[in-house]
Amino acid sequence: MRLKVTKSKNAASLYVIKSVYNSKTQSNSSKIVEKLGTEIELREKLNGADPYEWAKEYIKRLNEEE
Repeated sequence: MRLKVTKSKNAASLYVIKSVYNSKTQSNSSKIVEKLGTEIELREKLNGADPYEWAKEYIKRLNEEE
């Protein structure tokens, strides 16, 4: 799993993305596992901590559990 940041003119949204291989069509695609929230929402939730560093650590834990 990995972190994907989608930026718009109003906000940057953080997602947990997983790559999936489809054997029928023999192609790779990405699946959204979880929307973490926007950068502003996460800064408020984390009391000003860096949301990108937090997201990387969170995804690292998800990968270890998987």
